[in-house]
Amino acid sequence: MATEVLKTKAEQELAQQFETGMPNLPGSDVGWTKAMREAAWQTYAAAGLPHRRVEEWKYTDLRALLKDAYPPAPALGEALTAENIDAALGEHVAALDCHRIVIVNGHFREELSDLDGIGGQVEVRSLSEALSDPSDWLQNTLGQVAPQDGDVIASLNAALMTGGVIVRVAAEAKLEKPLHLIHVAAVKDAAGLATRNIVDVGADAAVTLLESYTGHGAIPVQRNAVTELVAGDKADVHHIKLQNDNAHTAHLSTWMTRLGTRASYRAFQFSTGADVARNQIFVQFAGEGGLSHVSGAVLSRGKQHDDTTMVIDHAVPECESREFFKLVLDDDARGIVQCKVNVQRDAQKSDGHQIAHGLMLSETAEFDSKPELEIFADDVVCGHGSTSGQVDEDLLFYLRARGIPEPQARALLIEAFIGEALEKIERDDVREAFSALTSSWLKGE
Repeated sequence: MATEVLKTKAEQELAQQFETGMPNLPGSDVGWTKAMREAAWQTYAAAGLPHRRVEEWKYTDLRALLKDAYPPAPALGEALTAENIDAALGEHVAALDCHRIVIVNGHFREELSDLDGIGGQVEVRSLSEALSDPSDWLQNTLGQVAPQDGDVIASLNAALMTGGVIVRVAAEAKLEKPLHLIHVAAVKDAAGLATRNIVDVGADAAVTLLESYTGHGAIPVQRNAVTELVAGDKADVHHIKLQNDNAHTAHLSTWMTRLGTRASYRAFQFSTGADVARNQIFVQFAGEGGLSHVSGAVLSRGKQHDDTTMVIDHAVPECESREFFKLVLDDDARGIVQCKVNVQRDAQKSDGHQIAHGLMLSETAEFDSKPELEIFADDVVCGHGSTSGQVDEDLLFYLRARGIPEPQARALLIEAFIGEALEKIERDDVREAFSALTSSWLKGE
């Protein structure tokens, strides 16, 4: 006899939010948008919040971690200025010379953005406006970039999303300055945010896309953010993310990327904030000769929980993928890296390698690594590796023997460890900003 699974308090509150909030969501009066949201909700509702019995979520039991579902954040949020944005980003990231696209509580704020000089090369549009008047392009793109059947977090996002931006980079455009998508939570009470960005990079275009997630203040936030990115044939995309949400945040993030023929995609994620973070990365090779290098660094302390889960889909021949992650874990922090490389039957001459390293600064920290290779082709080069350990005492003694005090010597070794990951960032200014953030983290700032 089938037994009905009891819904948790958070699941019941989410259901209530969808039922009562649906009429007020962007595009709820448009047939296609409404049907899309309802279908996404049914996908989520059939499974509920993921838990440890779901293989992909066995290290991050959301059903246990999320006790409540916070009400949706108000659209306007607090009145913010450019100075407030800079303060939330921190001096090192705020100083980066970028085209700013500011999103507050999920809503595009053009008056806080800086889009000078991108006319004719980049189109930026509010997603909430687009959902109320969806084009054929949007209908064929939203949720279809690298579809993950049954992914409940992406489905929950599609059902409840209130906004975000659409960014379309023209074919052959070469942007010298990065596009900086700045997501700021500005709330007076605990709130939930569901945002989605859609980025379309035309053929033979070159762009650096930087995403920052932060908060104005220390109010608890539950964030569910999705970015869908399409890279056209021969496009060159650098995709960088800074997750620096406040310590009371549950940060759920999903990247879905589809690469065209001979497209190049270099991604980096730097995660230091949030109480609970789950970063999902899905990459699909849709054209031959593509390249995907996904790297990242995680700095966690206290009881922080940081989970990076990736699926790299080699669907066509002669593509190259690399995954490289480094984690520094202190106190009772827990870090997870799961990466599955799927090589389909026709994807001959695929080249895929993945590696993850964990540096444990305390005996109570925990590092879980789960590499997977699922190979159906026979002419491939694939491999994986993972290590974990503590600071090398011999190296520490070497530095101390040369007059460097132990705290500084230990910090130098940790910075060198993380620095190997930061070297994957090709832009000097971004790499230096993240290196400065690492130094601040080590000082407890």
